[in-house]
Amino acid sequence: MNVLCSLALVGAFLFGFQATNLNGMTRAAYRSHVRSMPLLERPNRPGHFYGNNVRRVHHWRHGR
Repeated sequence: MNVLCSLALVGAFLFGFQATNLNGMTRAAYRSHVRSMPLLERPNRPGHFYGNNVRRVHHWRHGR
């Protein structure tokens, strides 16, 4: 039972992030929009460890 609940939570978490798009853009359009932004101005995204850490260290050192 615990395994099923855990899988349901992980699935809801992952699919919830994929379905959320505030601007109504397609996935390909959103990706190209994010890639065209400077690295320090990009939003934090799940699974993007390098970019998230670079932004975190930059904001930690220089403030927001």
